[in-house]
Amino acid sequence: MSRIRFRQKRLLIASLIGGAAVLLICVIFGYLYFNYIHNKYEKRTAEIQLKLNEAEKRLNEERVDVTVVNKDHAAGDRLREEDLQTISVPKSSVPANTLDRQSVVGKFIKIDIQANAVITEPMVFEEGITPDDLRIQEFRMIELPLKLKKEDFVDVRIKFPTGQDYIVLSKKKVEDLLTGTVWYDMNEKEILTMSSAIVDAYINNASIYALNYVDPYMQQEAVVTYPPNPKVQDLIDSDPNIVEVAKSEMERKVRAKLEQDLKSMPEEDIQKYVNGKSKDDSKAFEYHANPDQPDGAAQQNPLIDGDNLQNRGQAPDQEANPSGSTQIFNDNNVSVPIKK
Repeated sequence: MSRIRFRQKRLLIASLIGGAAVLLICVIFGYLYFNYIHNKYEKRTAEIQLKLNEAEKRLNEERVDVTVVNKDHAAGDRLREEDLQTISVPKSSVPANTLDRQSVVGKFIKIDIQANAVITEPMVFEEGITPDDLRIQEFRMIELPLKLKKEDFVDVRIKFPTGQDYIVLSKKKVEDLLTGTVWYDMNEKEILTMSSAIVDAYINNASIYALNYVDPYMQQEAVVTYPPNPKVQDLIDSDPNIVEVAKSEMERKVRAKLEQDLKSMPEEDIQKYVNGKSKDDSKAFEYHANPDQPDGAAQQNPLIDGDNLQNRGQAPDQEANPSGSTQIFNDNNVSVPIKK
């Protein structure tokens, strides 16, 4: 009996020691975890308090009114009164070169901006007062870029057969554009310079062409380098009609170049066009025979005659036009001879 009691006593002591060790470990772990949570809480509280202090400081500091746009705008847009609004912001967050509402209205934007953007001086420009000698000029003899669009900016240049290349008009805005005809706003000096260049190109077999600006609202305009020819000026003074003659001749040259480019089309491309046109004509006939069919039936191009396209690749004595002296320009109703 004494042995059993002694063994039970030892087991009890061992159990107490084990329980005490586990309890000690739990206490230590709980203390460390509590310190971790407490420190995290203190850090978070300090961050929040710092933000509150900064917000309170901003609220209490001096505020100023600034002009911002109320919607997105693209480069080149003109700012109107209804496009602007005034908001109050802390003075420390406002750039020194901001513009007030009256200074912004009527100006143009250089870059794309988003709503609520503050308007600063480098972001806008103005075209200035319209001069009394400003006129709209129409040209058809200028070789234009294929991707030219209305409201693009271009330099008009003149290239001589010697390779010399000069800028005649600098950074001109395309006011309107229609099938090879372009319109610019030009003052008296630009009109005279362009007239001199046209006559110069006519006399010296030069070409006048245009080049686009990549980023017109950020790029400075080029310097005009074309020197008006004194002899050309004397010729213009002696015969004012020479300018119109030169314009007509330059237009004829541009048209001749276009005709030459059309004639240089490979026969394979011409045949593909003719075959496609025949299919389109069949669909158009079916459409007129059955108007209730779905939309999408191709219609005949009234400006190009497929037979003439085919005959361009034939010998002159095999052309469809028996006279051989004129080319026929067909539309839907009439045939108009074009004299070379």
